[in-house]
Amino acid sequence: MNFYLVNGFLGSGKTTAIVNACKLLITQNVKVAVITNDQGAQQVDSAYMHALTLPNAEVVNGCFCCRYNELEKAIAALTISAQPEIIFAESVGSCTDLIATIAKPILLNHHKTRVVISVFADACLLHSIMKGNACFIEDAIQYIYKKQLEEADIIIINKTDLLEKEELLYVKQIIEASYPGKKIIFQNSYNENDLYNWLQLLKTFTVPDHRNSLNLDYNTYASGEAALAWLDQKISIHTTNPVAVGTALQLIDSIYEKIKSAGYTIGHLKFLLSNDEWQQKISYTTNYRKEQTIATVHNCKHIDLLINARVQASPAQLQSLITNTIHEAMMQTGCRIVKHKSSAFQPGYPKPVHRIAE
Repeated sequence: MNFYLVNGFLGSGKTTAIVNACKLLITQNVKVAVITNDQGAQQVDSAYMHALTLPNAEVVNGCFCCRYNELEKAIAALTISAQPEIIFAESVGSCTDLIATIAKPILLNHHKTRVVISVFADACLLHSIMKGNACFIEDAIQYIYKKQLEEADIIIINKTDLLEKEELLYVKQIIEASYPGKKIIFQNSYNENDLYNWLQLLKTFTVPDHRNSLNLDYNTYASGEAALAWLDQKISIHTTNPVAVGTALQLIDSIYEKIKSAGYTIGHLKFLLSNDEWQQKISYTTNYRKEQTIATVHNCKHIDLLINARVQASPAQLQSLITNTIHEAMMQTGCRIVKHKSSAFQPGYPKPVHRIAE
């Protein structure tokens, strides 16, 4: 079996690439499965995979390394239920040290499994970091970002269509000089040819007999993760006329605008709108870009909205902002919004189950 670990910072486009790659592989009669991962328990990406009917499992309430036993259970369950030739495992966007904590332990337990690590980087964010004007000013966050790239088998500079030609050339020169000897590709994950190139590289990549584990300062790593607030909130919107989706979209825009006005940097901001008949995912990323638009608004009187916010603020600040925005939406539109399960927190100190440093 091929076990493709997919890492990369929040908002780098991992989920989109995996979904589109799976769709392409399915047309080639390749059996695939996906494992998603998050520090929280309510994942937009898991719900999105389920809605697309992709074979999937999830590891929640901690990163793969700290929930390694749950990762093994997910692999075992998918092996039985889907019999995949390929499993894509998408790690938490603030996670690193995958060689020591995931790749090496898996190879000990699954000798015939090929493990390849892809790390995605948003081309625009990477360009801003190189230019020294990235909105993530915390050194500890940039430390995680750079360590992720350092342990990649394959670096994917993603969303290349959003950079000008000169900007992309600048990124190409710097990244190739910074990581000599690594496989580096430049990709638009909506482009089928680009996806095919990534999949071919995954298939033909010569897995090294030995990978060097990262030399990682766990205190700096923990500090970088704790600089971001995690918020997961599920609500349902009820309207007297079939305008629930439109009301949800207004709420989504209001949440985004208030986060931006407050000066909080977005790691990622994801929403999933869904009911029994329809679903749509909408994302905002670090550079304040909206990544999906709705071509046709679904007419209904009820819609569920799942919110995943990863924002450089305190959990209390983020939760207060979301709560107040929901209340304002009810007052302005006259709709009824029911709040369901909610959590807001900062990730704890990373404590991997296994760490093979040799």
